[in-house]
Order: sequence, then structure tokens, then C-alpha cells
Amino acid sequence: MPRLFTYAFLAALLATTFATAQTPKSEEKFTIVCLGDSITRAGYPGELEKLLGFRVINAGVNGNTSREGLARLQKDVLAHKPDLVVLFFGANDGRVDAPKKHVPLAEYENNISTIVDRCIESGAKVVLGTMPPIDPKPYFTRHVKKKFDAAGGLEKQIGDYRAAALRVGKAKRIPVVDLNQLLLKEPKWMNADGVHPTEEGNRIIAKLFAKEVRPLIITPVSGVGVGANPIAGAEVILDGSRKMLDEKWTYWEGPRFSSSLPIKWKIVEDPVDEGTVVQTDDPAAAGGKYGTADIVTKKAYRDFRLHIEFLVNNERGNSGVYLQNRYEIQILDGDKTSHGMGAVINQTESPYHAYHGRGKWNAYDINFRAARFKDGKLVEKAMVTMYFNGIKVHTNESINQVVGGPNSGIDGGNDGGKGITDTPGGLKLQCEGHDVRYRNAWIKEIDLEKADTDF
Repeated sequence: MPRLFTYAFLAALLATTFATAQTPKSEEKFTIVCLGDSITRAGYPGELEKLLGFRVINAGVNGNTSREGLARLQKDVLAHKPDLVVLFFGANDGRVDAPKKHVPLAEYENNISTIVDRCIESGAKVVLGTMPPIDPKPYFTRHVKKKFDAAGGLEKQIGDYRAAALRVGKAKRIPVVDLNQLLLKEPKWMNADGVHPTEEGNRIIAKLFAKEVRPLIITPVSGVGVGANPIAGAEVILDGSRKMLDEKWTYWEGPRFSSSLPIKWKIVEDPVDEGTVVQTDDPAAAGGKYGTADIVTKKAYRDFRLHIEFLVNNERGNSGVYLQNRYEIQILDGDKTSHGMGAVINQTESPYHAYHGRGKWNAYDINFRAARFKDGKLVEKAMVTMYFNGIKVHTNESINQVVGGPNSGIDGGNDGGKGITDTPGGLKLQCEGHDVRYRNAWIKEIDLEKADTDF
């Protein structure tokens, strides 16, 4: 399947190296406070709240420096007893044209370090940002350029304050989102004044921070994550045995089906733990021909709670978990796009940060609510909430359509995948000629009267 876009950034490297110093925390009554200046005040915390689904407090104050942020830390941040603090300063600290406002570099670094220390001492986790870039042309219509030139230039000032924030992040072993470099790749982030974000910019900043915040939030919900035992009332549908595979599954005979019963998928040794697992190995699907040898449960479902574990054994290994044999939750190693690992395919961004990687077991835990109809007409779209390896990555996500055409599943050929019908469907697993393995799958039928799949 095609990849839509990829990008890599310094913040991810820093997070990988240093985030292990911070233990993930339950999201129950989880509170985030975003501390900063007018760039924070402009509104990215509200967008972050939308992305994460829990309380985010905007503690940005126009014109603030790190000195002023430190002075109000107790009142505006710690008094809220936050579980996590997101912070960045610098745009005002570096104002060499305003002596009463300017915070020298050494003091700035010490202020940021002290804020981080005090947040951690209070029990909060911290995600730090570097100061965003500045467009000099509009900026110097309001500020005295000669003052900056005398100090080595605007770019040097920005670079020095960026480096100080990175040093603090490294010393404190906390994730750092390098806004200074990342936003250079997002020209729509900045408004005409050369400093502050547009509405789109707020959304971009929120997404960048969300990537580092999510790994620090793990749910206490029972029955999720690798190795989770079936919850009360659940039916085991895949235990790694040939007997259960043949009893509860069959091929989906879509328009491209070209295999034949009995199911050709193999039962192999678990490469990590004891026991056997199911391997997506069917010659009919060689070359990525999805729809030729996909398997589906013999039983059809409407609303359900699902747990399923998978292991990708080869680079770019590809499969997919199809809810109701319609809606794909992607499995695709190496892809961080909306077509990538853990995405509601082509609809949500990939929560790649939650992926354990190749050769390791991963788990999807899903609450699914089927589409609702009245007098034969669709009135409510299907909806899903999902945990990926214990991290909540999708919350009450409405699913718009079947993606991939008629070879993808039920209704894939109806009105470009948007012609959803009021028909239950089985759980389908995709075969694309890759070495992907499954185990420990169980499902519980439920009835979600309200349009709420959160759990």
C-alpha cells in the first residue's frame, strides 16, 4: 500500500534517549498545564486537549519570559497539581532590544532548569519545547534590528536559546520537542507578525507535543496490553492452535479471493514466548495481494470489545485488523503516516510512538460501536476507541468509510466505500504475503446504546 508522507525530527530522538527516565502515568483525572508566553496563550493547549481527550490548562501569559514564568509557577501551574507540564519560553527572553525584558542566556537556562526541577519535585512529568523560529522581516518592523546585530544577530540569539533548552532536556532526561526546527517545515504555522501561530499553527504545535505526551500516559483499565487475559464474558477466538483457527475462522471470499480451504495460514512456534501462534503465510497473497487470502471469523458482530496481539517479523511487514470486515486498523511496520501502524486507515495519524517494534509482541484493545440506521438510512457512523500497548491512542473516533475498494471488505465497493449497510460482519485479518503473526485474540459482544466507545 502507498505511503503518504514521512518525517523525522530531533525531538523524537531526544524522547527515545531520555524519556525512559519518566515513568508513564494513568490518565484517570489526568491534568496537563501548558506554561509559556503569548505563543502558548494563542491557543495550542486547547488543540492539545482535543487530541488527547482530557484536561489541558492554558498557563500562557502574553509578554512573559522564563523569569516571569518561574515567578508564577506555583500559582499558575503547581496549584493545579498537574500530572504533566508542557513548557517553552524564549521569544521574550531574547529581547536584547528591551533591557527590562531581556533575560540573559545563562539566567534563561537556569530558569528553565529550575522550573523543570520544581515540576518534577511536585510529581509532574515534563515535556520541554525549544523557542519557535522568528521571521525577521515582519519582526524588525516592531523591534530595533541594530540591537540584535550588535549581539551577533537574531538567528544567533534564537540558536543560543534553542541550544540552552536542549541542554536542559538532556541534563534532566526529559523529552524535548524542537519547535525551532520542526516548525521550519510547516510554513502555515506562523501568522503575518512573524512570531505567533495561526489557527493551523496551534494545531501543528499541539500535534508535535502530543507525540511526546502520549507515551507518558498509560491507562489503568483492566484487560489491556500484551498478555491481557480475557475479561468476563469474552470468547477466545485465536489461541495459536490449528483446531481453533479452523473452528472459528474461514476465508473471506471477496472478489479477489484465490486461495482455498482449509486455511493455508501456518501454525508456528512463538518466536518470543512459549507456545504456538498463527502466521499470515498464504502463497495466494504473495506480492501484497490483499483480499486473496484474508481470514474472517465465522461469527458476525455488531458492537464489541476486542483484544488481539500481533508481531511483525519482517521490515515493512503489513497486515490489518478489520472491524466488522469493513474498517481497517492498520498494521504496517515503518509507516508513521495516516496509512501507517495503528491508524484508523487514512483517517487518523499513526500512533507509531506506541509500537514496540519488529520482533516484539504488540496489542490492540478496541471498543467498537457499529453504525446506526433509522428507516434504512445511516444516522450515526461507526465509532472506535483503541489502546495500543496500553496507551490510549484513539478516543471515540468516528469512522467515515471502508478504504481500499471492494477487495478490502464489506461495502468497500459501495459508493467508494461510503455506502455502509446495516449488516453485521466478522473480524477479519489481512494477508499480504508478509510474515505477521497473531495470538491471544478474544472478543466480547456488547451493546453500546449511546455513541460512546471510551473505556
